[in-house]
Amino acid sequence: MLIDEKLLIELFEQKDRKRREVLFELFHDHLLARLTRARIADLINAKLARPGLVTAEDVRYCRFYFKGKKIASSHRPVEKSKPKPDQLQNVGNSQPSAFKVTDPDQIKLEDKFNFKSKHSNKQ
Repeated sequence: MLIDEKLLIELFEQKDRKRREVLFELFHDHLLARLTRARIADLINAKLARPGLVTAEDVRYCRFYFKGKKIASSHRPVEKSKPKPDQLQNVGNSQPSAFKVTDPDQIKLEDKFNFKSKHSNKQ
């Protein structure tokens, strides 16, 4: 689900417990700026067009708890990874006979796990 400013406003109005985490994900550049907490709250409220929605205490909370947190990559497009040079280039050309597949239904578990206790019948 894509988190946007409209969802953030709804979370703050409902006093949702994840609202500050979403606030940090959307406005991490503003929250970590070298400005006062009140000024940052005013900037975010102006951007959301909702005066008084985000308080200086919300900014303080986000700075304290989420400062070292990595930003979630759910908002960013995923880049295609390049294959490493040491990996095989022709992985798609592998032969099916090179792999041995066992059917789990054909394995007899009694033969694999033969447990005997000291109380079993002695012969």
